[in-house]
Amino acid sequence: MATWHRNHSPEPLDLKGADLSGRDLRGRNFTRALLDGADLSGANLDEAVFSEAKLRRANLAGASMKKSTLHRANCSGADLTDVDLRGATLYRCVLRDATITGANFKAASLFKVAWPEGVDVPSRG
Repeated sequence: MATWHRNHSPEPLDLKGADLSGRDLRGRNFTRALLDGADLSGANLDEAVFSEAKLRRANLAGASMKKSTLHRANCSGADLTDVDLRGATLYRCVLRDATITGANFKAASLFKVAWPEGVDVPSRG
């Protein structure tokens, strides 16, 4: 992953199905990354950037994503149980069929988010 970042590859970073659980990935740039089905549970993703990233069916349960950026990220079917998104920015982020039970959106900037069906927009308190 470090080599990919260093070389600024125009190709998307392909981490589909990768086990990144519990990893310290603070501030990493996952722009256009393919993280479908990846396990990021318990990972530190504070201030990470997920612009146009694909996180479909990814496991983010218990991850820390404080002040992260999800710009046009597709998180359809992802598990965001107990994710800490305090101060994060979600712009046109797709959360359809995602599990957001216990997720913390306090002070998050939420713009045109596609929420799971039947879910009330979380309080940003």
